[in-house]
Amino acid sequence: MPKSNSRQLLREILAEMVRISQLTSGRQYENFYRDEKDYASLAGSLRIISERVRHVPTIIRVKYALVPWNELSELEEKISGTDPVNRPRILWKIATETLPRIRPVLENLEKEMEV
Repeated sequence: MPKSNSRQLLREILAEMVRISQLTSGRQYENFYRDEKDYASLAGSLRIISERVRHVPTIIRVKYALVPWNELSELEEKISGTDPVNRPRILWKIATETLPRIRPVLENLEKEMEV
């Protein structure tokens, strides 16, 4: 896959992370999971991230090994494998803890790939 396609995948992943951040910013879990529209939007964005990461070439994954590629590519399985009662809390934890930890690493990677 050409480097430009890898950059496009990375931009799409980061765009979904920004969308998720906007959905959760300044909100409490109790208010969030009751909003079906935002809950569905968050779940969809996590699935998109997972799907896009699966298409990142191995050479990029190896070169930028600090990015937890496997953790990101397994988001969809993590969501699907969780029982419906606990799913909202898992989604919230991914959105408010996991992604904010990974996002700066991906942003640095994006800057590095532009050079």
